[in-house]
Amino acid sequence: MNLAFSAEQRQFADGLERFCEKRYAFENRRRMVAAGQWGEPLTWTALAEMGCFGIAVAEAAGGFGGGAIEIGLMLRTLGRFLAIEPVVTAVVAGTLLSAASDAEDHIAALIEGEKRYAACFGLSDVDGRISGQVRNLSGAWGADHILAATDAGLFLIDAGVVVMTPVPLLDDTVGADFMLDAVPAVQLATGPDWSWHRNLAVARNVMARGWQAWGAMEGAVAATSEYMRTRQQFGRALGTFQTVQHRVAEMIVAAKEAESAALLGALVLEAAGPGPEAQRALAAMTARVAAAAAIVAETAVQLHGGMGVSDELDIAARFRHLQAYRLLADAEFRPTEQYIAHALDFQRHRHSALLIEG
Repeated sequence: MNLAFSAEQRQFADGLERFCEKRYAFENRRRMVAAGQWGEPLTWTALAEMGCFGIAVAEAAGGFGGGAIEIGLMLRTLGRFLAIEPVVTAVVAGTLLSAASDAEDHIAALIEGEKRYAACFGLSDVDGRISGQVRNLSGAWGADHILAATDAGLFLIDAGVVVMTPVPLLDDTVGADFMLDAVPAVQLATGPDWSWHRNLAVARNVMARGWQAWGAMEGAVAATSEYMRTRQQFGRALGTFQTVQHRVAEMIVAAKEAESAALLGALVLEAAGPGPEAQRALAAMTARVAAAAAIVAETAVQLHGGMGVSDELDIAARFRHLQAYRLLADAEFRPTEQYIAHALDFQRHRHSALLIEG
């Protein structure tokens, strides 16, 4: 198996990293979070110009036809810089819109960054009217349209007719709560493979958030290592103490485990599509990344001491981001339950005494 990134993939990731280094200073992020912003419109436009919103759109639909690795590399880089713009939401929206044959204008608006789309699942539709309660929907606040992915197809809702309440989320992004009561919607023309596209959107959402958390971990490890090299205690750098070195090593190992899990999840999704095999791999990825996130976040704060819980450094923000991912994984993705269920379906439990006893 070749785990090396291609030249094009490295070029895209390097270009995005240079952009973030120049445009995404932590002080600017702190200002946006304090103001309750969903992100920076100029940054959103610049990300569109770099092609970030066309990666998840199929080539046949007018996009760039990127796969799981390209999406993951993008979110890993943005996670490293703690970007609050709802790029994962754009990935999900692009995947869903690719399934519609009459969504050319919306796809163009998404790719060019002219309009923002937020996707939600689990809603009901009756005669083209959508109903259901939505809570903490990432990327919905300030969006132009809501995409409702139901069993019957993909529905487009004008966000202007929806009464939303902004909700500050733990990772410093802004979500939204709203209730839909027979809200009129336009059903887009999806084909017989609609369920496959919907499952792909769900899988990409899980995969992208795992890569984003991996990037946040890399940033936490780098920031903590630098702090240990420069912070003086008892007349010497903290990083010279063996106990501190062991704690930093634990962070590095945890981040490497997250890297392996994220790569596995993306590679299986790319090779097998959004079926049971990918669901099992993504469940394993989520469980491993969430466990690593807890180790990295908590150790980073402990090694920084009081500065680790202040807003002067980015460690507190990384702690919130990683804890938010861990809580989301436990409450929504339920990776352990999903992995066991898929393992039983594949009869893999025959090789596990733990599952047999359970």
